[in-house]
Amino acid sequence: MAGIQYDYRGASVLVTGGTSGIGLATARAYADTGADVTITGRKQSADQYDVDLTGLTYRQLDVNSREDVIALASDLGRLDILVNNAGGAQADEWGHNGFEQSLNVNLNSAFHLSQACKSLLAASEFSGGASVIGIASMTTFFGFEWTPGYGAAKAGLSQLMKTLGLSWGPEGIRANAVAAGFTRTGLTEPVFQHNPEMVEGMFSRQGLKRAGTPEDIAGAVLFLTSPAAAWITGQTLAVDGGYSTGMG
Repeated sequence: MAGIQYDYRGASVLVTGGTSGIGLATARAYADTGADVTITGRKQSADQYDVDLTGLTYRQLDVNSREDVIALASDLGRLDILVNNAGGAQADEWGHNGFEQSLNVNLNSAFHLSQACKSLLAASEFSGGASVIGIASMTTFFGFEWTPGYGAAKAGLSQLMKTLGLSWGPEGIRANAVAAGFTRTGLTEPVFQHNPEMVEGMFSRQGLKRAGTPEDIAGAVLFLTSPAAAWITGQTLAVDGGYSTGMG
């Protein structure tokens, strides 16, 4: 990463939803520092994506399936860092099915995978301790009328990291979340193209008048799992250009 050098040689990293956006930027950042990185996605094989996934081990995973999540953990030989990145807002979250689907994708899957990976993480000898990371959002802190399920799930994810940080600390496992601000990804690109008023509204309360990049979020993730953060656990770090410090 620009201006910063990390050494993750020998570390085993799993990034869910690692084929695009924040997940892909995070996976590449770890790989660039020498880590052995596994990513997950919904398609059958890596060559079905229109991005270069060279250097990353690909595993198909449906995070809606508890059985598939647990099976993935059982297949891993070792693990030092787990990044629970897979997620996203769902269609019609005000509907019963949409709300429940959003909780499953954004919160329940993170709990089940973390719990299934606990023994591997506890066996880690990585300097500074093993880590679990959750990718949260500004809806962790603020209500947003379009995404009642997503917001509730991201708030729950932050609370889950607090609980894991407290409960798993004695076993050498740290747990933190990164709350991503208005970040430019494939999922948010339509907002930039079709809703400039919303974009300007976001920028108006930020100290830094630009959208975040996936690499901005990846940088925070790598810091929190590094030995430099060995005494940080149970925290949610807002990486948002100052959005959470402003007034609407």
